[in-house]
Amino acid sequence: MTDAGAPSMPPDVPDSTDQSGFDLGGPPEAGKHYRVLARKYRPSSFEDLIGQDAVVRTVSNAFETGRIPQAWILTGVRGVGKTTTARILARALNYELPDGSVKGPTIHMPVPGVHCQAIMESRHMDVLEMDAASHTGVDDVRQINDSVRYARPARATRSTSSTKSTCSRRRRSTPS
Repeated sequence: MTDAGAPSMPPDVPDSTDQSGFDLGGPPEAGKHYRVLARKYRPSSFEDLIGQDAVVRTVSNAFETGRIPQAWILTGVRGVGKTTTARILARALNYELPDGSVKGPTIHMPVPGVHCQAIMESRHMDVLEMDAASHTGVDDVRQINDSVRYARPARATRSTSSTKSTCSRRRRSTPS
């Protein structure tokens, strides 16, 4: 049986070789992954952030005066840049160059540091990203506190970020 208006196929040609419709360019190439445009062009520094002037000014003032708060709360509707700002903030708090010239929080990050790529890809051990809308129970908060308390940090700074709020905690060095 054939579809109305579709040409009938000879019996020796399988149906899968000729598909009517749009040409989608064939199957995806092996090893090549797809990235959403919003992630491909996501800002990676405070200079690249658009529409977040108040946040950039607040973070700049805090870093310049050396009065970095224990927690940052980022709120807003979907798509305003909370997650992007939290990742840039985590990157700024953990910024360290391989040559050791910059070790510590800075707003100026001209080149990617040691931890930057892992933070921007959400795979850094000391930066925890979670959805605050779904982590609202007492057990969820206990689990977060336990993971921050007992996990061995890769750096002296542990950052916890979520799409509704960002909490970054600096670990105090304890005498051995």
